[in-house]
Amino acid sequence: MNRRMWTGAVAAVSMALVLAGCSGSSSSESSEPAAESSAAASESAPASEAPAEEDPITIGVSFYSQQIPLFVEMLEGVNDLAAEMGVEIIFADGGGSAEEQTNQIENMITSGVDAIIASPVDATAMVPAYQSAMEAGIPIFSAANKVADEFESGFVGPDLVGYATQTMDRLVECMGGAGELVLITGPPQISFVQLQQMGWDASLANHPDVTVVQTLVDEDLSTAKAVDLANAALTANPNVKGIMSSTDNIGVGVVQAIKGQGIDPTTICTAGWDAQPNAVELVKEGSYTLTLSYLGYKWGQVALETAVAAANGQMPESHYVVTDGLFIDNANAATLTPEQISGKAPLS
Repeated sequence: MNRRMWTGAVAAVSMALVLAGCSGSSSSESSEPAAESSAAASESAPASEAPAEEDPITIGVSFYSQQIPLFVEMLEGVNDLAAEMGVEIIFADGGGSAEEQTNQIENMITSGVDAIIASPVDATAMVPAYQSAMEAGIPIFSAANKVADEFESGFVGPDLVGYATQTMDRLVECMGGAGELVLITGPPQISFVQLQQMGWDASLANHPDVTVVQTLVDEDLSTAKAVDLANAALTANPNVKGIMSSTDNIGVGVVQAIKGQGIDPTTICTAGWDAQPNAVELVKEGSYTLTLSYLGYKWGQVALETAVAAANGQMPESHYVVTDGLFIDNANAATLTPEQISGKAPLS
């Protein structure tokens, strides 16, 4: 039972006790004095005894980092819908620190939020914070990143393994089904990176003529670090035909490195996730093969709808509340608006 349901139950029991007390008067009393007493009580009852309006629902939101454009889009969607629904939002930027994010979630629990949406920095280190929320009767939903199913109330987001499989399938198709491939991933402790790798592996299992010659990790998910990693990979693997990146922050750095070495970017297939504006521009010019939009604005709104429903005692039917994604390549990049890419506007 969550905090809001518990408060309602206590109020209902209290009212029942009051009513029981009122109905327990002796049958020997005459009806006339009782009527007079009732009238007097009615005249003297202060206005403050009228039923008070219920406090608005409060949702805590803790995202991995607002330095990542996806989370900016998601928060915009959350805030816009919250304003329409009359829901209060307590937001905290995790800043890429599991310790900081844990403290933020603990503060939200102490303040008595009705539900929490979180994108955990670390799939393992964040478990105690999730457990604290669950023990307090506060539903906590993961979005973008996650912890193990048993520690969260649910996950809201795309089928990350499925989309990773499709992304790799399309990159391999661009490579002609064969050749050397380099992987540049994000930090392995982040759950989306783990799920992404599962999807990549599932695809590569069906493409034996593709050889992963090097796997590198961009711990900062930064473009600057990606440039250095890609330069090293291109030097060590001059025949590489494809480079897969976890995010567009990395993918944009890969394209910069390719161009910096005087290589025609159309000769190396590249892909990533997030549909950042600079990445979409590279797709338009043909320098970047493929990106995936999570439709972040809409994703944030679905997460909020799920959290608000849970705060009202309506948990989702499935642990996974699946949201949509959108592949962007040279076939549609030029026709999509920024609002459509973020999910703020419909695709048609």
